[in-house]
Amino acid sequence: MEIGFDITNPLEYIPRLFVVLGKADSRGISDRVLMNLWPLQEHYIKNRTHRDIILKSRQAGSSTGILADNSHVLFTVPNERQIIITHDDETSVFLLQTVQRFHRNLPLELRPATDWKSGARIRFPKLDSYIYIDSAKSDAVGIGHGLTRAHLSEVAKWPSRKEWQLYADISQTVPLGGFITIESTPKGRGGLFYDLYTSAKKGEINYKVFFYAWWWDITCRLPVTEKLTYTTEEQQLVARYNLSPEQIAFRRLKISELGDYFFQEYPESDIDCWLSSEQSVFDGIAIRRYLQQVQPGRGEGILTVWKDVIGGEKYIIGADCAGGMPKGDYSVASVIRARGNEYVARLRCKMPPDLFAQEVLRLANHYNQALIAVEREMHGFTVLHILMENNYPNLYYHQDYDIMSSSVVSQPGFKTTLKSKPLMINFLAAVLRAGDIMLWSQNFLDEASGYTWDGEKKTRKAAGGYDDELDALMIAEYVREETPLAAEKKYPVMSYIRL
Repeated sequence: MEIGFDITNPLEYIPRLFVVLGKADSRGISDRVLMNLWPLQEHYIKNRTHRDIILKSRQAGSSTGILADNSHVLFTVPNERQIIITHDDETSVFLLQTVQRFHRNLPLELRPATDWKSGARIRFPKLDSYIYIDSAKSDAVGIGHGLTRAHLSEVAKWPSRKEWQLYADISQTVPLGGFITIESTPKGRGGLFYDLYTSAKKGEINYKVFFYAWWWDITCRLPVTEKLTYTTEEQQLVARYNLSPEQIAFRRLKISELGDYFFQEYPESDIDCWLSSEQSVFDGIAIRRYLQQVQPGRGEGILTVWKDVIGGEKYIIGADCAGGMPKGDYSVASVIRARGNEYVARLRCKMPPDLFAQEVLRLANHYNQALIAVEREMHGFTVLHILMENNYPNLYYHQDYDIMSSSVVSQPGFKTTLKSKPLMINFLAAVLRAGDIMLWSQNFLDEASGYTWDGEKKTRKAAGGYDDELDALMIAEYVREETPLAAEKKYPVMSYIRL
């Protein structure tokens, strides 16, 4: 047989030899057609590495593209050990049938013989290769040893109870010279896919990040019969990404159907597409809306200022202090204006607690001797000690009722307890959901976005992320609500004492 092309090149092999089901007709019947690579599929095949993670729009063709690329190797290279893990049984069956269709429609001269097939495996004896396809929901996933390629599909939809163990089992059987491809549409913040993607994006794990917005999908278009008048947001999208009227028409239809969830199902950025899941602490739709108004603020070293002090206004500072270690957490002091609830300034640094205390002192004096609420744990005691040594006149005091003496005991600083922590979280969640705070901090929104429930009562920050600014602002918001500093409060609350 005269081949006439490079059989080792997937970009030539796939469109000439692989058959897929075409678009269904009015009766729902699809013809078999040669696989014409879509832009997303071609781009990924050209740029893939040994470790890749793909965030993409729903039904964008990435799974089929990865499957075709891996099947090309499966049919032409000996000693392949491939595995595909999907999110459900139906998808596993679909992908297995796709591999079988690829194989069945190859020219006889190029079709490797099989000697064993099952509902999940196909083996090619002359090549000594096989492929295994199963669902993450299966209780009998057979990982095997020495895999050459692993395709992990729709990982955000894997069962949370087993996703990390399953990923660990698979990833540790693929050598560095093998290939692991992880792909999914987003499904809320937290979980395996979110943690892996955000860690890869930060360069903390050795995976190449691919993001494919919905306009990579050539099917995301609708006919347009008249000229469209674009909104400001649409004008920006057209200018930035050269979108067509047909693509804008598609976008409008889907937004009318899905509302804010359009940006999760059909992401336009890899920042605001992680809307919500059962693990998210804070509402993803609310966070996305705040992300639209992020501003860098005015940088002054470790201080960021979004709004300067207004004479006569009352301010509150929530402070969360760390040890100042280069690889440790940040020390953060967040300033809010009580009236209007504006997040106006932030200290964020890694410095020794005594030096951080001096910075907090200067910041508080600048903001009209703001009420300072310092988390009274570990390094926070150093900050409190220095503030009191400097006779700072406006410290927040925690109050406990002493049963033995039948009296209220006041201690400087803010004490996070098993009772106050859920209240702090739930209050800030309600404030964000209602849009009752004005804020412009990208870092705060990133931290809030990655904050998830770890079980019924415990929370956790994103893998490789921080929650220090989140804690500082939660303290400030809680104190604002529980003290008479807010202009809206007309009743006294004994939550602090002026020295």
